[in-house]
Amino acid sequence: MADQKDQENKNNNTIEYESLINNQEQKSPQNRERMIMIFTIAAIIILGIVILFSVLFFNQKYNLLINYEIIETEDVKEPYNQIKVQLVGENTYEATFPLGEKIELNSIEEGSYQLNISAIDNSGNAYYYYSQPELFMNEDKTLDNVKLSKTPLEYKVSYRWENNDLYITLPSEYDQYLIYRKNNSGIYEPFETYTQNVIILSSIPVEGIDLKFALVKEKKVYDFSGSYYFQKNTPPNKPVILSPIKNQEITENKIYFVWQTEDPDGDSLLFDLYLVDESDQEQLIAENLQTYFYEYNNLIMDKNYTLRIVAKDQKGGSSYSEINFSTGPLSQEKVYLYSPSGQMGVTIYEVTDPSNPKEISTIEITGNVTDVIKHDNYLYILNYQKSLDIADISNLSSPRILRNLDLPGINGIKIANGYLYVRFENGEVDVYSIKNNPSNPDFLGKTEIKFYGALEPEIRYIETESPVELKVEIIKGAYPVRINLNNRVIVSEFSLTVANSQMKERVENSFSRVFDTFRLILSTYKIEDFTKNGITEEIEGKLVTALNELFGTNTSNGVKSVNVEILRVE
Repeated sequence: MADQKDQENKNNNTIEYESLINNQEQKSPQNRERMIMIFTIAAIIILGIVILFSVLFFNQKYNLLINYEIIETEDVKEPYNQIKVQLVGENTYEATFPLGEKIELNSIEEGSYQLNISAIDNSGNAYYYYSQPELFMNEDKTLDNVKLSKTPLEYKVSYRWENNDLYITLPSEYDQYLIYRKNNSGIYEPFETYTQNVIILSSIPVEGIDLKFALVKEKKVYDFSGSYYFQKNTPPNKPVILSPIKNQEITENKIYFVWQTEDPDGDSLLFDLYLVDESDQEQLIAENLQTYFYEYNNLIMDKNYTLRIVAKDQKGGSSYSEINFSTGPLSQEKVYLYSPSGQMGVTIYEVTDPSNPKEISTIEITGNVTDVIKHDNYLYILNYQKSLDIADISNLSSPRILRNLDLPGINGIKIANGYLYVRFENGEVDVYSIKNNPSNPDFLGKTEIKFYGALEPEIRYIETESPVELKVEIIKGAYPVRINLNNRVIVSEFSLTVANSQMKERVENSFSRVFDTFRLILSTYKIEDFTKNGITEEIEGKLVTALNELFGTNTSNGVKSVNVEILRVE
């Protein structure tokens, strides 16, 4: 029985296992289909999420807002009318906006860009511009205080007039040359545009024209030049050459060139002086003179010359005049010997040829002549222990005694710097001035033996109360001084009396300035003024004042008086 029950249990377990297996086999296809559906739906959801994230985070676009200001040139009206914006990178964005409208660029992809902003005209010329080399877009951005300006440029502008045409030369190697003209309101506005750097303007108005320039390179307008005012220029009048006169023969190597002219426009003038000799070699001897007078000391004797004086104004105008003159023939300077001959007086020899001396004349003097000194055209003859004789030798073949000074005890004489020193047996030394009148020495006083022959003696005792006065001759002989373009004054003498030798030297070293002062004062008078009584004294008084102002002196230590002698006015 027990065995039978165990067998029945085994059979029952086997039947249940087989039944379970059969049921499981029936369920597997259904579960597989369900799993496939679940995985498919999950994959679709994940893919959607990935796509959504890609759209949200990897394809983002941004906006750019720009607030700008144009730094304009104040007094210029320029033809730009729109704003051009460029973003240059892997992708390029470009747009134009009307002036005054805000700049906004949309849908810009993330990346690095160069930003260019310019104010342009209809032809694309950029008058004002701004550039930012690196602009990284990874979010919406606003740029403030963006300033559009010009690049500065150094201008070199030259010009010249040819008849009524104005030629203006601007810097080369630019694409365009913009000209702006000033209007009645004081604003420069577009006038002309050129592609060459040499600009020719015709029919310039009488009142002139005021211009500014701007240069263009690769559509970029550089900053403006300064203002240039051009007016039709009238050149100076031809100089009137007063000295030398036509075909004049000059007897020494020194000459004073004197001229007169005016500029119709009232421009200040400068002068160039040229000399042309027989070889046709032109020499510029003076340049950009402001005076109407020039001293020249290098003439060569026995030559023909042409002097050309060029007058120049400050606007490129010029005129010139020429005059022919010559220098006298070369003359061999003769050499003379003035020999003290004891009781025979003084014998004068020509010793140009030392091997063949020629006696010219004799000055007879009673006594014992032991020394002779020549000064200018005078001989100072020492008659030992007796006297001093002064002889005029302007005519060597016929000398004559002018004055005899009775000076007992005299035993020596010397001349230095316009002073005559007389030495006596007792060691006393008298001092005379022979600066003003060599034939009539002016006794000044006595000095010590150590000053015998000195250039500046120390005079211990003054016999005369009158101070030393020296005369300086500026004009001697008939000399024309032009007072205007049509009239001139013929002056026979213009000389100064000065206080001392130092002042005399200052005047002699400033000859041209003294002459110019004289000419200037004369030019303030009309021709009829010279017929009035006292006109010469009036001119002399003005000259004393003007010359002392020129030298910074007064009538005590400078110019004491002036002497003017007028022959006629023509």
